[in-house]
Amino acid sequence: MNPSAQLRREIADRVARELLVSGKAREVWLEGALACGFAHAASDIDLRGIVDGDLPVWESCVVDGVRVDLHATAPQRTEELRHLLRSFDVRRDDLGSFRRVRASMRDLMCLRTALAYGSGRWKPVLDAGERQGYRRWAIADQAEVAASLAEDLTGLVEDGLAEPARVVCQKLETCLTALECAAAGHPVLGDKWLPLFADAQGPPSRLPIGTARAETWEWFRPVQRRVTRALLDCWPVDDPVQEPPNLGAPDAGWLPQRYADGWFLRRSDVHLPITGGQLLGWLSAVSTDGA
Repeated sequence: MNPSAQLRREIADRVARELLVSGKAREVWLEGALACGFAHAASDIDLRGIVDGDLPVWESCVVDGVRVDLHATAPQRTEELRHLLRSFDVRRDDLGSFRRVRASMRDLMCLRTALAYGSGRWKPVLDAGERQGYRRWAIADQAEVAASLAEDLTGLVEDGLAEPARVVCQKLETCLTALECAAAGHPVLGDKWLPLFADAQGPPSRLPIGTARAETWEWFRPVQRRVTRALLDCWPVDDPVQEPPNLGAPDAGWLPQRYADGWFLRRSDVHLPITGGQLLGWLSAVSTDGA
């Protein structure tokens, strides 16, 4: 832990003790990057008090030159969020639960990182099963973002709009890094912290966007491989490899998705159900360049 993080942990200890001793909160949680051991010289401290009854309106304060953001939350709300982590019930024909969870991803990230203060120590709020629940939803969320960005990227390439394609490509690279961090079991903290997680996973394969052409789709294969491998990290497949569906060009903008009712290949608004073995066959087809 660097000096900036150490100082903020010490301040968080003091403020948490004060909130508990005063009876203003029944629990105090440390959240976000600092809970994961990350901070820089201008980082704030995020503390959440679990409060019974009417929620107080707390204002941020400055302690030893460091801003402390205080949030009050009812225990009912935390239980609602934990309930979302206990099942992955999104289905292709009913995406209502997916939309609800995606709207709460920021709150779920805070819950995933949360450490509860007690007896001079900070302990994780979530158990292993709940952390795995967050992992599933975070991977599915980032895979959805990747699919949306890929749709824009392939459309821009088809129309020969090189500069906008480079902008979208940069966003897609960030999304893929977040996806891989989620697959590795990390919380998706925010763009600035992604390199600290990504460094431990080795350098990713970069999109050769400068050579992207609509006539050939090999340039898109790194995206397909990275999305597929991240999904397979969370939902392993041990089926025998099968011939994938006939898609024409298997790398022509298709990406996999995983819902509670199985695997799909998606391109734009087309969702094609496939088996696990077919997914492995398709992955093999888009890995023929040896990467």
